[in-house]
Amino acid sequence: MGRRQMLRTPLLGRTVTLIWAVSCGTIALIIPDWRQKLLAAYQPLPLEQSLNRTQSSMTEVLFEACSQRNRFLEADFRDRCDRLVGTTLDEGADPAEVRAAVFRISPEQLTIYGIQANRTMASNINVVNTSILGRLQTLHAGLDTVRFAGVQLFKDGRPLRGGNAGSDAFGELGIWLNTSFHTGEVDSTQEVKGFDFDNWSFTAGIDYKILETAVLGGAFTYVNSSNDFKGGVGDTDYDSYIGSIYGSFYPVEDFYIDVLATYGHLNFDTTRDIRYVLASSADPNNRDLVDAKAHGDTDGRQWGVTLSTGYDFHWTALNFTPYARFSYLRLNIDDYQETGGAGWALRFDDQDIESMKSVTGARISYAMSLPWGVLSPQVYGEWHHEFRDPARNIKASFVGDPAAQQFSIFVPHPDRDYGLVGGTLTATLARGVSAFIGYEALVGYDRIASHRVTFGGRLQF
Repeated sequence: MGRRQMLRTPLLGRTVTLIWAVSCGTIALIIPDWRQKLLAAYQPLPLEQSLNRTQSSMTEVLFEACSQRNRFLEADFRDRCDRLVGTTLDEGADPAEVRAAVFRISPEQLTIYGIQANRTMASNINVVNTSILGRLQTLHAGLDTVRFAGVQLFKDGRPLRGGNAGSDAFGELGIWLNTSFHTGEVDSTQEVKGFDFDNWSFTAGIDYKILETAVLGGAFTYVNSSNDFKGGVGDTDYDSYIGSIYGSFYPVEDFYIDVLATYGHLNFDTTRDIRYVLASSADPNNRDLVDAKAHGDTDGRQWGVTLSTGYDFHWTALNFTPYARFSYLRLNIDDYQETGGAGWALRFDDQDIESMKSVTGARISYAMSLPWGVLSPQVYGEWHHEFRDPARNIKASFVGDPAAQQFSIFVPHPDRDYGLVGGTLTATLARGVSAFIGYEALVGYDRIASHRVTFGGRLQF
């Protein structure tokens, strides 16, 4: 009997297991999976109207929260979540309204920090590099012989020095100031909310000739950037305060090496505009109208190093300089939590953005001696190659969800190769005074347009 009982027990267990599996399968067929139904609601839509990866990840979390831990959610978030889910499952509801709501809730605005940090030419490190490397071009002119705007001046086949060049020979101490205005736009894509940007900056510096062929200096840069997202989904502003040290050294005549190191603090303010309407098919007057703003404020730190080298070729007043540059940038953004948002406020993990870039280019300039000084036009072109700045994910969760279940905001990788073209016009006056104006533009970068105007002055003692 004992043996028969042992034989029947496994058989009974397998029978119960089979019945349980069949029951669960039947229940699964009868009760729809809300998450799958939500995502399936968008499958028939054309590709450009379907959910992107960020939105798909976010809606999965929404259904997890609404269906599995509804009673634990904060009231505002629960109400918004339930209404969105209910409208999605309402076969008579307008799917365009649901799609518009998901688009407004989804926080692709957060991709702007990585894009601005390295991809628009308006980044802090680029502003610093442009200002200080422009100053170093002038310093190259003051080492050993007198050059202006990066060109060696000649007369009758001999180097032109001192007052004949429109100035006394450069002194040991230099004070300079640059300011720039930058404007452009980033087009919207499936993964990114596009934006228009404007920023302005100023850089003030001082340097000293420590050797006949070497100069060491320091500078301070302030950058203010304003960005408006396309489609009326919000805006962001940030302020940057950056300190730099730099040096230029001529190991041999006409060959230079420049070194630049920067460190700065950044403050970011972001507003996401969340506006949409959801109506019930059973009662069109039962409309959920949301018009709210989610505000975020966080800080960041940035540091970078740049190494540049070039060689000056001279033909009377014409100067040609091929050059190469290598730069490394790292930006850390603190985690933070939004306020407001009518239940859709989010919390974001910290971000770590890294760039490693090579630049090769050449500039051509010509010095024209005039009665009042020297006028020097210059044009240049550069090819940039990005080695780092990979595609990455920013982790986020809803403030109203105590479980803080995270979803991913996807940041696509940048263009690896693109160009930069520009020109400057420099006027060098008596007693070491000079002024300049310049323009440059980004070329060959997909879906990004960027333009900058720079002007400033220098005083040499």
